[in-house]
Amino acid sequence: MRKVILFAFISALNSEIIPKFGYHQVMTYLKFITAILFLSSSIALAHGEEKPGPHSGSIRMPGAFHVELILNDDQSAKIYLSDINFQNPTVQNSSVKMAAKDGKAVIPFACSPAADHFQCVPSKRFSKKAEIVIQAARDGKVGQEARYKLPLKFNQKSSGGHSHH
Repeated sequence: MRKVILFAFISALNSEIIPKFGYHQVMTYLKFITAILFLSSSIALAHGEEKPGPHSGSIRMPGAFHVELILNDDQSAKIYLSDINFQNPTVQNSSVKMAAKDGKAVIPFACSPAADHFQCVPSKRFSKKAEIVIQAARDGKVGQEARYKLPLKFNQKSSGGHSHH
């Protein structure tokens, strides 16, 4: 199927597009589009979402810091707010608001600071297909919403193992 699509694309280039715009202009445009697609995928992965965080949880970068989510079997959560280098998790001058969006229902969590993370407990159970939404501020810097679709790609429930970035 891919060969058929590629053949059709090349045929369209040769028969319609290249004669109309010229070979050099079309090739320059295709190189530009290819570069944009490559860079946009590289930038998305550069924030660390493609591998587990320092506490083996799922990472998002809602601003100038990282949010790492670990969701336990009882649906409670640990939230680590780390710096841009995945280090120095802090609760000082920081806050977390968390909810699970389960269809039309929104289940809020009660979050409280612990030594180096926030511990969050849901007001009731939610389905395994919910979306977790976290609004965090780290050291006075407010980030955008961090969204996690369940099931999480990375979710080490113990606080033991660390991966290195």
